[in-house]
Amino acid sequence: MSKRFEYGVVRVKDLAVRTHVDKTGKRHVNEVLLNEEPVRPGKRFWNSLHLRFGFTANIFRYFSHEEVFNRIAEVAPNDRIRWCLERDDDGDARLLAVTNPAAALMPHDDLMDLLGRYGGGEVKYADGVVSSRHAPRCGGTFQVAGDGFQNKFVLDTPIDGFGRPSVYLSLLRLVCSNGAVGYSPTFRSELSVGKGNDGVLFALTRVLDGFNNEDGYAALRQRFESATKSWASVNEVNRLYKALSRLHNLGASGSAPLPAAGGDGAEEAAGSPLFDAFHRMTGDLQRIYGMANLNALSVKRQRTLPAACKVYDLLNFSSEVATHHADAIGGRMMQAYLGDLISGEYDLEGTVDQFGDWRDFFVGSGATAETLADLNRRGR
Repeated sequence: MSKRFEYGVVRVKDLAVRTHVDKTGKRHVNEVLLNEEPVRPGKRFWNSLHLRFGFTANIFRYFSHEEVFNRIAEVAPNDRIRWCLERDDDGDARLLAVTNPAAALMPHDDLMDLLGRYGGGEVKYADGVVSSRHAPRCGGTFQVAGDGFQNKFVLDTPIDGFGRPSVYLSLLRLVCSNGAVGYSPTFRSELSVGKGNDGVLFALTRVLDGFNNEDGYAALRQRFESATKSWASVNEVNRLYKALSRLHNLGASGSAPLPAAGGDGAEEAAGSPLFDAFHRMTGDLQRIYGMANLNALSVKRQRTLPAACKVYDLLNFSSEVATHHADAIGGRMMQAYLGDLISGEYDLEGTVDQFGDWRDFFVGSGATAETLADLNRRGR
């Protein structure tokens, strides 16, 4: 479903909300009236509104929304906010962030034109942010444990003006087109954009023209090489399981939601190719360690127990799910796990003394078959 974006300016006192009270007596916001049109407020709307005027959500426990908006208007009667509206083909509208009208902004249509000129790959949109993959100025391929990788970077650009564009270092695993993104502060760079649209355009153009970070890519490559020499711990496996459970609850695999991590494995995996592949990769840890629930162990103890796979398998599995089996929001969730994992020392770093072959794919599905067919066509 395609989306279009609208922008405008409004005074705070002109905003109104429609609420309802649940059985516990708690008040919830159903809609925000923007120019008398009811729209759904997103999380970015409330976060940006709180930041713009320096208050938190707790204030609505004591005062109504109308009281808060009117009080702000009394203190700053000429203060206006710029809004961004996301609208679907069926007319459903969601209110994204509100910002200072003088703040930097990269409108959606202008951004798509810019990415089109620079050949942005895998352009995705989710929750007010457009993500695109690009090649750095000094690219090239290299090998990690026999697998070919290529340096890439991911550009995240907010199209509602809330937050600054960010660049994340990324590696593309060539054999299966998996993109591993370092979604962590260690591998992130924020762009200084100043004020006005021209500042954003200049900053993005400069990055797309000549981005390179040799030291960052060297560090990222070192973490992948170290992952091939480190057994995955029960703690690291359990963290990936929880990330998959959250992804599953978003509906990525199309079956019923799963319980939180810590079950016996068989029940959770039933009917889900993601969890079938996950348990084949990690091994039956409950049987190996003779426990019905590994969560009964402390995190400190879980860090010392190895699983039947390497950390490198966890990295490839999470990047495969993010690239081939998740939408934009779920993909960011899996990449966040990956970025957090490679940002610190592995629990069992450097414990592997024997090496085997690495699997190209873990999850069998239509998306996997399409990728294999595409790779086969390229090789001809």
